[in-house]
Amino acid sequence: MAEGEAEVSEITTTPGDAIGRELLAMVPEAARPQDEDAFLEQLVAERRVVIRLKVDRLYGTALDIDG
Repeated sequence: MAEGEAEVSEITTTPGDAIGRELLAMVPEAARPQDEDAFLEQLVAERRVVIRLKVDRLYGTALDIDG
């Protein structure tokens, strides 16, 4: 479980704008598209956004560690 605030960016509106570049940077190097221009155009067509999570607290079974 994560608690905190979320921030939603503007929609990417122009291939290669700051939001599109931020989304592209999230793709692991091994999975980067060969045609970045086409990828950035697709992001605009899909009206993609970035959701930034500012986590204040994490908890749950996997994080319950003594010590």
